[in-house]
Amino acid sequence: MRNQLLTTLLFILICSISFAQNKAYKKQISQADGLVIFENYNKASLIYDDLLKEFPDDPFILFKAGECFLFSEGRIKEAVEILERVVKLYPLENKNSIEAIECRYYLGQAYHLDYQFEKALKVYEQLKKQVPAKRKDALDKIDREMTYCKNSIDLKKNPVEFKISNLGPLINTEFDEHSPVVNLTEDMLLFTSNRETEESLKLASGLGDENVYFSLWREGRWITSRAIDINTRGNNATIGISPDGKTLLIYQNNGSIGNIYYSELKNDKWGDLIKFPSPINSMGNETHASFSMDGNTLFFSSDRMGGFGGKDLYKVTKLPNGDWGTVINLGPAINTEFDEESPYIHPNGKTLYFSSEGHKSMGGFDIFAAQLDSSGIWSNVTNIGYPINTPYDDLFFAPTIDEQRVYYASKRNDGFGGSDIYLIEFPDDNPNSLTLVGGFLFTPEGDPAQDSKITIIDKKDGKIEGVYRPSPTTGKYIFIIPADTEYKMEINTNGYKSIINNFTVPSGNAFARKGHTFFLDPIVLEKDK
Repeated sequence: MRNQLLTTLLFILICSISFAQNKAYKKQISQADGLVIFENYNKASLIYDDLLKEFPDDPFILFKAGECFLFSEGRIKEAVEILERVVKLYPLENKNSIEAIECRYYLGQAYHLDYQFEKALKVYEQLKKQVPAKRKDALDKIDREMTYCKNSIDLKKNPVEFKISNLGPLINTEFDEHSPVVNLTEDMLLFTSNRETEESLKLASGLGDENVYFSLWREGRWITSRAIDINTRGNNATIGISPDGKTLLIYQNNGSIGNIYYSELKNDKWGDLIKFPSPINSMGNETHASFSMDGNTLFFSSDRMGGFGGKDLYKVTKLPNGDWGTVINLGPAINTEFDEESPYIHPNGKTLYFSSEGHKSMGGFDIFAAQLDSSGIWSNVTNIGYPINTPYDDLFFAPTIDEQRVYYASKRNDGFGGSDIYLIEFPDDNPNSLTLVGGFLFTPEGDPAQDSKITIIDKKDGKIEGVYRPSPTTGKYIFIIPADTEYKMEINTNGYKSIINNFTVPSGNAFARKGHTFFLDPIVLEKDK
């Protein structure tokens, strides 16, 4: 994260308290520092607003205010203005103070977050000359920020064309909304918010617990969002949903580590949270997950031992007996020495979207796409581009089937406050010709079919496009196949006659909701005469 300077910040906080021992503003500084520890920069910035009115030229207040505004919402330009004043008050010398080094590091970050990439790069280049060679940790941080600046300059030259729209006040609030997940038919949206509740007002940070909310698409719009009934004390966050929309993936943090849970939708009600077993959850921190189209493979992020550094992306596949198999690291093509988060495996099974602080990031987390080649190796990791990616943290990128739309969380000036949920729409100049096919399979009595197998075959070359199994609780089947092709569907269920259905998906029919309800016909054995 861009504010991952906790060690440095804590050192400054300790220094600041001693610095302010005999100052009139000692109590206010302590209050602001307490809020900063909980990353509640917005409320802390209000304290500095008052202090700046009373002590407009105090170097210490200016330093602290600039640092706080750097991480506060909508105050980056004020941070730049203040930190430009601060660096003049702490000149670089042969024996540089911590403040002289830190304020320039913050000014470089402020320029970067204000899209003044060339200025930021110049500050870092000057600063690097003043840091002793023995401070390798500090030099590494400066080198990393310089790389971010160079990447930003390069990516900004070729902006991505798209239309973005806020989902509106029925979804977004003045608080943070993030981690949107949408089912394949785009009629159910789930997301995470720390909006205020009666309980949240009691928290020391002044921020609410993160909880899961949902909205349904009705009559051409998203209706008012409501909390789902599986929220518990502490943070609960949406991280994924199964292709059939029946299994919701949840991240839950107990205060020390986080794990991945799931809830199943039965009779229009989400069930209790169930923790994924080992080897998915470990003694480490598991944060995000995504199901493959058939629901048999789970991609997830974890900081467990044995990775390439920080959080890595892994996958695990179900065994024939229903247990989860061996966890596999996705390897150095995907994972870096920095953090990788929020994997999303596209229904085509060949494109993996994820966020990373490494690769060619503009700063913090950027969103990348990787392709699975014919040999099963991930390659061609590419930054999805500016201005979808920004100098800030960009995560939770889950495109629709045709990859023409994305539900996306971002902090923008036109929002309602905090992080809001937006819809990104790309130009329809090269649509992905995939079609969603769904329907139901029932017994003659109208019960969901059990242990059925649906095989989709390309009639032209006899190639099997996929094998799918309807939900045993609802009978629903769903799959995605290329358009402009004639297919044969074979449905096989023990004790029932096979069903053969031929159908064609025309071209230009991306995201068509084709489907059919089938009733099984039992096999009747004739008695021996």
